[in-house]
Amino acid sequence: MTGLQRGLQVLEILGAADEPMSLSMIAQQLGLSRSSAFRVVYTLRQMDFLKEADQKSTYTLGSRVLNLGFAYLHQQPITELARTHLAKLRDATEISAHLSVLDDKVVLYLDSHQARSGFVSNMTTGTRVEAYASAIGWCLLSSFSDAELKKFCKGLNMKPITEQTPVNFKQLQARVEDIRQKGYVVSRGVREPGGSSIAVPIIRNDGRVAACVNISGPDSGFDFSRIEELYLRETQKAALNISRELGYC
Repeated sequence: MTGLQRGLQVLEILGAADEPMSLSMIAQQLGLSRSSAFRVVYTLRQMDFLKEADQKSTYTLGSRVLNLGFAYLHQQPITELARTHLAKLRDATEISAHLSVLDDKVVLYLDSHQARSGFVSNMTTGTRVEAYASAIGWCLLSSFSDAELKKFCKGLNMKPITEQTPVNFKQLQARVEDIRQKGYVVSRGVREPGGSSIAVPIIRNDGRVAACVNISGPDSGFDFSRIEELYLRETQKAALNISRELGYC
């Protein structure tokens, strides 16, 4: 294994950890001696990819990793295409507007335009949430065939987040099928009580879902008498405009 591979493994290990890790813990995860692990950690620390945590002799990810993450997000072409449309959607609805893609089993928020009011969303650029447990995830899965969806669920630990969380293939299939039929999803309390969202898929020129536009925030930021008249109409408009820029007619 090369030094580069070991360094990348350390970043992945710390990225998945719930708390800072000691050198011994990192060495154990790598399957290396403590001295070999030290050389990798020392190099990453010198380059600011790692930093020392509050607890002595433990490490966590450094600021340079965050810089790389945002560079990746901003290099995705769809973020440039979507930026103006998301800003217009945010301004028209006065609700936070987001662009998301499916990244393996999770929803990755590529861009977020927070509401100018106090009713901001807790979903920001770089946020990752389980696709099976998210209305936006169901939206992103809506061009999957049933066979693809079954494969997606294989080996997935579908733990309930709320009472609305699908916990098996059949339940997820029902959520996805509803979006296939409607072309959108309006959700309330799917991720947490008191939060609502409206999501519409962005379609590529081959008819597959490329990404998802959604608005989300606390219930107090919505006028629920205007769901179709305002919020859904504007979200659909933004998704269609971005789809057209991707070549969808």
